[in-house]
Amino acid sequence: MREPRPRDTAIDMKRINSWLTDFVGYRHSVTEGRIDRWLGQFVRNDRDLAARVLDCIDFVSNEQMNAAFRFILASLDGWYADENLRRGKWRFVAFSTSAGESGDVMLHAFRIANRLNGRQYKDLFIYKSELLSENLDPQDTVVFVDDFSGTGDQACNTWPEIQELLPGGPRVFLGLIAASNEACRRIEAETELNLIAKIRLVESDNIYSTECRYFTVDEKSRLLRYCRRADSQSPRGYGNCGLVIVFGHTCPNNSIPILYANHTRWEGLFRRYD
Repeated sequence: MREPRPRDTAIDMKRINSWLTDFVGYRHSVTEGRIDRWLGQFVRNDRDLAARVLDCIDFVSNEQMNAAFRFILASLDGWYADENLRRGKWRFVAFSTSAGESGDVMLHAFRIANRLNGRQYKDLFIYKSELLSENLDPQDTVVFVDDFSGTGDQACNTWPEIQELLPGGPRVFLGLIAASNEACRRIEAETELNLIAKIRLVESDNIYSTECRYFTVDEKSRLLRYCRRADSQSPRGYGNCGLVIVFGHTCPNNSIPILYANHTRWEGLFRRYD
């Protein structure tokens, strides 16, 4: 979470332009008009609070995502672009539970970011359903790729299925652009996945946590009322994560819902769906 501007800082064009610059590249363009409409959903006395929420958003641009994918590949012990230098077989797989999830898009972006899109690398990238037929053993390596983990639920719940697909016991990595410390703790404790995350979010990144010092107890209470309007079921975000992280391609549901919810009662600035 970035440090917001001081309270009562003017919401002028200079500040609005800084947001427009920060959020450039989001798949649903963030415009001055959309920012005005988003701020207009807050009563006048709460617009300073809303503006400070925008100030502290961690926006992960496409360029930062590509840098994270390069970091993940460079962090893999034993990886070489030259297959003659590698030990065993290497396979890269989307970390998805069904077709069309973020992992599919992330695996493609990972491949492009690391210049592995040439035909000589095509056998490295496979579907999860193909893992069993690969007959991988302890000399081999599997690398799952995705964008984010806020709670660790998906990794921990999927791990038994992954084990069934890998009876030979190869090394298994999970490469993420970002993850919360709590998700990292769970994944490392409850699975045998070797986790690599470029960005690690700490407790103070939860806007509702007592460790988050940028907002007072009263401000958090007022903010929660708007989040309940945006999503009455998960007003603190999925898993009560309370995050303010946004990626260039989507806003995870672990972030607070006033950022992404889109329905008749609320228009999010970073909506997740078309």
